[in-house]
Amino acid sequence: MNIGILTVNNFNFHPNMRLKQAAEEQGHHVILINPYNMLSEITNNRFNFSIKDIDQKLDVIMPRQGSPMGDYGLVLLRQFMQSGIPLVNGLTGITIARNQYITLQALASAGLPVPDTIFITRPQAFSEAVDKLGGYPVVIKQVDGMGGDGVIKADKEQDGIIFLDKHLKERRGVIVQQFFAPENRVDVRLLVIGDKVAGAMQLKPLNDEFRANIHQNARARVTLPSEEQIKMAVASARACHLEIAGVDLIVENDCDPKVIEVNYSPGFKGLEAATGLDIAKQMIDYVTATYH
Repeated sequence: MNIGILTVNNFNFHPNMRLKQAAEEQGHHVILINPYNMLSEITNNRFNFSIKDIDQKLDVIMPRQGSPMGDYGLVLLRQFMQSGIPLVNGLTGITIARNQYITLQALASAGLPVPDTIFITRPQAFSEAVDKLGGYPVVIKQVDGMGGDGVIKADKEQDGIIFLDKHLKERRGVIVQQFFAPENRVDVRLLVIGDKVAGAMQLKPLNDEFRANIHQNARARVTLPSEEQIKMAVASARACHLEIAGVDLIVENDCDPKVIEVNYSPGFKGLEAATGLDIAKQMIDYVTATYH
């Protein structure tokens, strides 16, 4: 099979490198598709496209641009769909997962527990949001941030004002969310492939940090997720219409877990390092078995 990966990164990027290795070990090929090198067309009511320096037939495409994918990315995904090429993950799932508040809407609608969260589009609404959440501290997030970027803890009004002045755009909005102190919580990342959890790890923030992201140098260790956590992760992926997903759970003081984030293009370098599992092979196995 020729497996396309929609990405702006090259093979030096860990997921791309590992997926290439796993595919080639099974006799398949990975082709990187830079979205800026693609030309989409509708001629005589037929959909077609061309990609600079790529002339191979594509059997399936894995979109892996992450949450910052703009509207142009959705145009390209729809072009692939109309051209008859399956996507892993699909357009519906990516539309949900690229916006963190829409993700929370999908999760809550499916009955999955999520943190108390307020979406605002103007600075004047920030104080009201803090009051509704019970006061400071709160977390403020960009809706399209990833890896912990575009996320701060606000301990006072001035923290929020500075963040909102820089990041709040009325056409995009930001999230104000309840804060969970690192010392009172456990963060778990589970990677869902199909209807199974392929691997899981616990993440612990650095001493002066509240964000439990590998990108923010959080410490990772292998964990054996509970049945409840496994069911919640798989249900979260389904609620967001995703076949492959990174699902982040947060557990405070042994309370019931909450789903804090779902990622449609999860990195897995930290997960492979922490668990010793071949996550790339599991992804390629799923793609080739499902779409061959």
